[in-house]
Amino acid sequence: MNTGETTVLVVEPDLDTQRVYRQRLIHDPDIKLIGICSSIASATALLAQTNCDILFTELNLPDGDGLDFIRRASEDLAVQNIVAVTSKNSAADIAAAVENGAVGYITKQDSDLHDVGNYIRILRAHGSPISPTAARVLVDALRRKPVVSVAASRPAVANPLSPRETEVLNLLARGMSFAEISSVLNISCHTVTAHIKKIYRKLQVHSRGEAVYEAAQLGILPSM
Repeated sequence: MNTGETTVLVVEPDLDTQRVYRQRLIHDPDIKLIGICSSIASATALLAQTNCDILFTELNLPDGDGLDFIRRASEDLAVQNIVAVTSKNSAADIAAAVENGAVGYITKQDSDLHDVGNYIRILRAHGSPISPTAARVLVDALRRKPVVSVAASRPAVANPLSPRETEVLNLLARGMSFAEISSVLNISCHTVTAHIKKIYRKLQVHSRGEAVYEAAQLGILPSM
């Protein structure tokens, strides 16, 4: 995420909740609220036309599955920071949101959205805003899983990345910025971002360092 003005899109069908978002975000000089949408259709149309640093979305949406929308926004529209802000708090919903691309999960029972500015600061610092209820659900779910060493559980796999994604990852590993990769490969920064999102998803990581380490472990890159 850039260190200047942060662009934010909200997808929330409830008018009262929309009003709270607007009140908390509209006067912040470091935030550009690019829109508050009531549906997946209107949000998708807006995301196709403008850059979005952070997406806050409800899961209960009138025209489709909010979890599927998160996946599409992450994979197809290259939104890197997606936070579910919802009344849903089951382990299945929380896990599905994260698996589909969300980096944060706020349950409305825990928040009146007055902290939305703080959530943005956490995201800008490469953190993940997670409400206490969601965090407890995740902790309980992890405790129920058997402990297996990473080395023992890692199967031998072929390179899961496409040739272009591997090329992008190699340039990332060399410390190049998104803009430098764009210039070297003669593609747009938006396309670079889309490739990197796919790399992160395929390698099941959330940062450049994790991607490089995981790729080295898989033999995609020389060991670091």
